[in-house]
Amino acid sequence: MTVQKRRTQDQRSAETRKLLLAATIQSLMEVGYANTSTAGIARRAGVSRGAQTHHYPGKMDLIVAATEEMFAIFSDGLEALAAELRAGRLDYDGFFEAVWDNVLKGDWFYSSLEIIVAARGDEELRRHLAPLILELHEKFEATWSRSFVATAPGLVSARVAMNLVMNVFRGMAVQAVLRRDERYFREMLQALKTVIAVHVRPVEPGK
Repeated sequence: MTVQKRRTQDQRSAETRKLLLAATIQSLMEVGYANTSTAGIARRAGVSRGAQTHHYPGKMDLIVAATEEMFAIFSDGLEALAAELRAGRLDYDGFFEAVWDNVLKGDWFYSSLEIIVAARGDEELRRHLAPLILELHEKFEATWSRSFVATAPGLVSARVAMNLVMNVFRGMAVQAVLRRDERYFREMLQALKTVIAVHVRPVEPGK
């Protein structure tokens, strides 16, 4: 007979927070920022309103924490792909393909898009999210500096080139909401890889 070890209070609290943040992201994806509510999040998470308010008293607390979680997950995933590139287990084309796939199909982008659009007209939300965006971009740029070398740094740095890639990917993902045309996006992805290859190359494996 297997005796299950009882979870500690800290473990139960961590699990509740995890459920609430996942439910927040899901709500943003499915019903948008305006229709996301604390009651709806608690219901999706399968926790009581009391538990929700104990960990995250209001909608703003949930949104900020979920945004931080989304950004951390994406930046960690990006760095993991870049580590594979640096090790030589992933080539240039494979890296770009994987990043585009994560932007297009991952929850993080469309959920964060809902929040960013809402922040345009909400000064309080904008104030809370601005530091998180800066931190995310700093993580991106640290990854770029470890993973790519500029062919002509005086003209286009690896940092600028790869930041451009991410902004193009975001724009493409927004367009993909209404235009379901795989060939259209594949052509742009191939063109982007070709253009960026003129300005940056991956670091040599093991460097």
